[in-house]
Amino acid sequence: MKIVKKIMIIGTVLIIGTGVCGCGMKKNSSNESKNITLKSKPELVLNERQKEILEEVGLPTDVEKLDSSQQEAIIAIDEMLTAIEKKYNTSFSYAGYVATGPLEHEHLIAYPSDGSPRRDSFEVRRTDNGYEDDYMNVAIRENFSSYLTELARQVFKTELVKVFAEVTRTTLVEVPSDEKMYNGAVGSKNYIYIDSSCIGQQEFQSYIDELEKVFYQNELYGISEIILLKKDEIENLDEYNYSDYDVSGKYIEWKEISVQRE
Repeated sequence: MKIVKKIMIIGTVLIIGTGVCGCGMKKNSSNESKNITLKSKPELVLNERQKEILEEVGLPTDVEKLDSSQQEAIIAIDEMLTAIEKKYNTSFSYAGYVATGPLEHEHLIAYPSDGSPRRDSFEVRRTDNGYEDDYMNVAIRENFSSYLTELARQVFKTELVKVFAEVTRTTLVEVPSDEKMYNGAVGSKNYIYIDSSCIGQQEFQSYIDELEKVFYQNELYGISEIILLKKDEIENLDEYNYSDYDVSGKYIEWKEISVQRE
């Protein structure tokens, strides 16, 4: 039983990345006025970041060798990266781009430059009022996971607990200084692992019921997978491998709770 929750996300990023060459930087060719405008701008000069992105996806860095949709896409990518860098005072890198189309809204996929495109990618969308993004889902993930870990350890009465949370939505605009600020402000999918050396199989369900009660009391909404692992198996899990870790034959019980707004 392998957890594959992140595979589709990174798969999408890779498809977009390779598509840029043909071109994940694609723009609707029907917008002829924009094409003509771009072609009439010989003064366009690519900056270093734009050149690096083009090289990364296998496109030429000579503006004259880019078609109008590619020119428009690389300009948009740089604009969106610049906007969120200014917003968060953080450096971000390109992971993918989708232009506006019949079934798509324009969006950039980015990640913190000191992070991982696999684990830390998020979406930036152009709107009529500027840009909106999901970066806070990434920014709070580590601290939020720690908060849930402490709560779970209190409930299960053992330190042999690991929690990996994936934040799916939040109303927070910065990483909170007080962990109680997470209450009612976050939706997430959580993976909670417990070592069976400290928890008996028969009492497992009573602990789960208590954890569900605690989550409701603290308005910690979302779905939690709770896995009772065989002795010492928990040592093999960390934030980098849990999404790919195959626990088949390595767990005793697997339960799910769903905590939703009433």
